[in-house]
Amino acid sequence: MLKSMKFGKNAFLKLRNSRTQKRLFLTEAYQCQEAWDRRLDSPILQQIKPADLYFELESKFNNVGKVSAIDIDIFANVIKDKLQGNELIDLLYKLRLSSEACNILESTHQAVIRFFLSHNNIDDLFEILNDRLNYGIFPDYFCYNILMDKFIKEKDFASAAKVAGLLMLQEDSGHPISNALSVYSCHRYLENPNGWKIPEIKEDDSKEEIKIRVRYIKNPYFDDHFDLIDPLKIVGKTLVFQGRHMNNSLGRTCQLRGMILYQKYDKARELINKWLTEINKEIVHEEVFDLIKQDNANIPEDQVTEDLKNLQVLLDTLKNKDLHKENVLERIENEVKSAVNQCIETDISQQKEIFLEWEKNREVTLKEQQTLLDKQLRLENIKKMKEELEKKERLLTFFENEEKIELEIEKKQEIVRKEDEKLAKKPHIVKKLKKLVEQEVYIPPNI
Repeated sequence: MLKSMKFGKNAFLKLRNSRTQKRLFLTEAYQCQEAWDRRLDSPILQQIKPADLYFELESKFNNVGKVSAIDIDIFANVIKDKLQGNELIDLLYKLRLSSEACNILESTHQAVIRFFLSHNNIDDLFEILNDRLNYGIFPDYFCYNILMDKFIKEKDFASAAKVAGLLMLQEDSGHPISNALSVYSCHRYLENPNGWKIPEIKEDDSKEEIKIRVRYIKNPYFDDHFDLIDPLKIVGKTLVFQGRHMNNSLGRTCQLRGMILYQKYDKARELINKWLTEINKEIVHEEVFDLIKQDNANIPEDQVTEDLKNLQVLLDTLKNKDLHKENVLERIENEVKSAVNQCIETDISQQKEIFLEWEKNREVTLKEQQTLLDKQLRLENIKKMKEELEKKERLLTFFENEEKIELEIEKKQEIVRKEDEKLAKKPHIVKKLKKLVEQEVYIPPNI
């Protein structure tokens, strides 16, 4: 009896530990999956066949040169098969090439992200999110939170940190959950900074020299923001960005660690000097010095600059001041839990309302598009009718306007004669025209 009770207690402790290891910041209810799936009950989406719609949109793009943003939204919301992901990527790219790109619906962004997330197609998802110019998909707070929470639960901290980096690139810090999850994702990624591959730049190995005429040559420029590709610099800048919006020791800790990862040693020294003069208690977390040492462990000695050495002297001074003793990870986890408790219910209710608004907007936009198409058809029919009436009028009034018509013919003949005289003065142009005529007349031999 005692053995069984002991075993039961051990099993309970293992279960509890396993639950604490797998962070459950956001509940399943936060995803609002049932409310999201209800969009498929809409009469508009029910009558759509994805394969037929894709071929119709493909044909429309080839013939007209553009596709409607509402059509792309419908396609993104109605597809279910994983293989249709390539078709979605293709349509998003073509939409960005057209004038309709500015009319993309808000629901399209979430539909695209949820589709690739549902099929666990993370590579294509990040390709789309990172290439904002060619695909134009920007997550909202809700998507950021779902993405980071999913990757954190799967212990894929590299992907979670990538999402946090996207939030930093948009310079958006308006949601407490997004901010807290960003800091947590970056902190956990830095525990084992692997799994984030730097995109390889393909070099042209061909020996053939190709000359291209351009209007002007662009000078090489690095904007230190969107051009960042080094994972540690992106994570560092993300920590700096999020730390600036926290007026506490955790925020200062994030800024200090982030500045060093971002290799902005001069700015880090400026921050420390400012803190030393303005703040007396709990300037930063005591643990940050060990974390910085861990981050800099892989820097070769020959790459240690004078700026970094000077910064180290100032860090030694900061060590002797009044510091925050609490564990950094526990502090960040508490920040996440606090933000979740504060915002989760509001987020869920707002998201459900937004889904209903998107459905109404889709119906309104579709009706407006149909009205516009009907108007264009009517105008085309009126134009054809006017042309036919003009032809009939010319036939019926030919004898009355015979002199006027002859004068018009003479004027056109005079214009042609003058053009011929100009060409006669330029014999090389006449030769080219004759060659073009010969090429058009050319009949290939029968084989």
